[in-house]
Amino acid sequence: MSLTRLLDDKTSALRVFFDSELPVLRALRASYRATRSHVLPTQRPEPQAETRWGTLGAAIDHRLRWSLRAVQLRGRSVDAGISMAGEYAPILQRVGAELLDTIDELIVRERLDDRSLPVSRASETEERLARLAYVAALFEEVFRTGQVWPSTALAQADGFLTLEALLRAVPDHEARDVVAMVERSRHGGLEALRAATAPDLVVLAPTFAGSADVAGADADWIADRTLVDVKATVTPDKLPGKDIHQLAGYLLLDYEDDYRIERLGWYHARNGALTVWETAEFLTLLGARDSLPRLRERLRAVLTRAAHPR
Repeated sequence: MSLTRLLDDKTSALRVFFDSELPVLRALRASYRATRSHVLPTQRPEPQAETRWGTLGAAIDHRLRWSLRAVQLRGRSVDAGISMAGEYAPILQRVGAELLDTIDELIVRERLDDRSLPVSRASETEERLARLAYVAALFEEVFRTGQVWPSTALAQADGFLTLEALLRAVPDHEARDVVAMVERSRHGGLEALRAATAPDLVVLAPTFAGSADVAGADADWIADRTLVDVKATVTPDKLPGKDIHQLAGYLLLDYEDDYRIERLGWYHARNGALTVWETAEFLTLLGARDSLPRLRERLRAVLTRAAHPR
């Protein structure tokens, strides 16, 4: 079961562990809200009857990742989703492969991670990048949910489907919203982090030593030992307990301290706010009684017992 589903289940060993070992959420929420007095206003998408919020958020995440490191990861969630979708309709395997090649070519040609250039490109290029990111998010959704959703363009695939047809099927207002979030990032904390962090110090979609214990959990990115989870919610002033424990989960699943994470927090795309804490402060605010190495050791034991009950 995935990390987020385990956190949703109040009886899961993982959720019980967090409720016991990181029980205080109000102090972290107070610290978070204290940083938000000067953030930009929340930018909402255009009002529409239909918005696929999860897909849109993932598309925003993909586009922002490319600005940190111009790499489309292979053999990961999007790739896996393409393979799964190919079982539903073989044409999706071919179109998905073309998608990945097209993304690779464009993000390299446009030098998206070149720190001497702004994060955004010409409007026509940004719209194409937004649509590519959205279709990548649709395939990723297949992997994460285990199905091709009937309401998506993927489910309408026939033997004549093309990548360009999939790109045209992306709702215009959602493509514009991805572009708007890129523009918003130019005036917030992400731009400063990008300027201070070389591409080779960025790890996209990192997995951890403990990821296999929670169905292969991967985070959004780590930039120079700063673990960041991207959120595109329209209510960024709220900080749900699930989001807090999800971020803490990534930190603790790094059992062997492979990434040497020193800071962690959230980037809220709709107001360009990057909020991070030192790892020790983060855990203290959550009421941790044990050190980070000890918490990791104990979580590993808990998840191992849950996977192999006697």
